Amino acid sequence: MNFNKFIDSPLFYRIIALAFAVLLFAYTNEDKLSSTRNNTDSTMLANASTTMRVALQLEVNSNKYFVTGYPEKVKVKVSGSKAMVTTISNTRNFKIYADLTDLKPGTHEVTLKQSGLSSDLDYTISPAKVKITISNRKTKSFPVQFNYDKQRVGNNYKVGTPTADPDVVSATGASSEISKIAEIVAAVEIPKGTKSTFSRSVLLQALDDKGKILNVVISPQTVDVKIPVYSETTTKKVPVQLVTTGDGDSDKSYTLSSSTETVTLSGTKSDLSGISSYKISVPIDGISSTTTKSVNLASPSNGVTIVQPKSAKVKITVGDSSSSSNESTVSSQSSSSSSSNSGTSSSSAKSSQSESESGSQTSSQSSSSSEDE
Repeated sequence: MNFNKFIDSPLFYRIIALAFAVLLFAYTNEDKLSSTRNNTDSTMLANASTTMRVALQLEVNSNKYFVTGYPEKVKVKVSGSKAMVTTISNTRNFKIYADLTDLKPGTHEVTLKQSGLSSDLDYTISPAKVKITISNRKTKSFPVQFNYDKQRVGNNYKVGTPTADPDVVSATGASSEISKIAEIVAAVEIPKGTKSTFSRSVLLQALDDKGKILNVVISPQTVDVKIPVYSETTTKKVPVQLVTTGDGDSDKSYTLSSSTETVTLSGTKSDLSGISSYKISVPIDGISSTTTKSVNLASPSNGVTIVQPKSAKVKITVGDSSSSSNESTVSSQSSSSSSSNSGTSSSSAKSSQSESESGSQTSSQSSSSSEDE
């Protein structure tokens, strides 16, 4: 009686409704999970394809032979399940190669092979065959040569002798190609208007006698090139001036003469423009009689150097000075004018001795100064 009442009660119907709702929910989600699982499995099992570019490898005795004519890379189309295709595309743990182990020097057509692809995958190699040339291998050393435009430097600047590090490289290739090499060249592009030493790492090229690039391997492929760039120099001849230095005998007079009339200087135009003569300093310390000295010529200033001569012979003529004279008379003259001016110098000295003590030395110095001019 009580059970019948429970069945007829609203609570019973609520429980029954809840149970049906739970069963319906479970059934619906099971269909969705099954559908998702089936879709995933179907996706992973579906066929896919991809095309990759891979390096072509050679199986050959590389110590004995040199191979040319083959492409650096080939195309490989791989087809199969999407999972396997995705894996092989990401890892690329396979290789495409040409087996040349049994071939001799000459030209051959070789079928390309693969190693590492699963047997469950289909593949196509493009090209399927390659034509290659096998040659006897040869290696030879060459000095590095340079190719550059000297006109690229700034105005009034010149290019010095370039250097390379290393300055000798090796070229390896077919013996027939190595024999054609005329030079290994570093082609240097100097920036326009360069005014200072230029350095750069440069790729090398092997050229034949017609300037054609040859198919060889250069080691190292690049060198460090250094090209000095400096101000353009010129030369200029200037007359010499002979002057005494040091302390001579106060009772003696000193006259300087030399067969060296001019010196040649080297430097930039701007540096040389301010130089009109070259002073040769002659020490007279301890000299009491006529003698000849060899004087080394030093560069007059920074950037200007002596070209010639490097030294000059100077004759120091020593004479008696007046007893009242406290200074030495010095006459600077060249060999070409010394003969013509010797009479004048002697006359001037005699004249100075005959004058009064206060004016004799001044007159003598004026005479010497006139001769220098």
